[in-house]
Amino acid sequence: CDKCGKAMVIKWGRHGRFVACTGYPECKTTKPLPGPNGEPAAQSAEVEQIDEICAKCGSPMVIRTGRYGKFISCSKYPECKTTKAISIGVSCPEDSGDLVEKRTKRGKIFYSCNNYPKCKFATWYKPVNKPCPGCGAAFLVEKKTKKEEVLACLNKECGHKEALQKASEEGEGTS
Repeated sequence: CDKCGKAMVIKWGRHGRFVACTGYPECKTTKPLPGPNGEPAAQSAEVEQIDEICAKCGSPMVIRTGRYGKFISCSKYPECKTTKAISIGVSCPEDSGDLVEKRTKRGKIFYSCNNYPKCKFATWYKPVNKPCPGCGAAFLVEKKTKKEEVLACLNKECGHKEALQKASEEGEGTS
């Protein structure tokens, strides 16, 4: 710190990451976190326009990056605080919603319906937009263990499994 000589630490604020003095609240020195080329990083300007309209105010929606990753929000923030998660492109099997990636309080990733709490569907495995050839389920999931990496059906009666490498090779060959 320039004022008190204590160490500076990286923190998160409403506009992204910044550097702050560890002597807070006695010393309130803060600085913007420098970017990769040494210039100050403009976290508040890191938005990506998308073709979607806010349901509450009618303004365009944008993709922003926050402490938990990317999300969609209204471009009129802070006047309109509408936000939603980014869909992974797979429809929910129990509802008309889409599946989105979420994190637990401890940071573990899981996948659930964007219509929570109306729909309570959730899975630890990443859904893949490929129908099950065994039972006709809408999607398969990636199951990764120490022994194997497979695409599997969530339907326990079906039990369909296929090698994950096979699925990725098929996707590359048809492109």
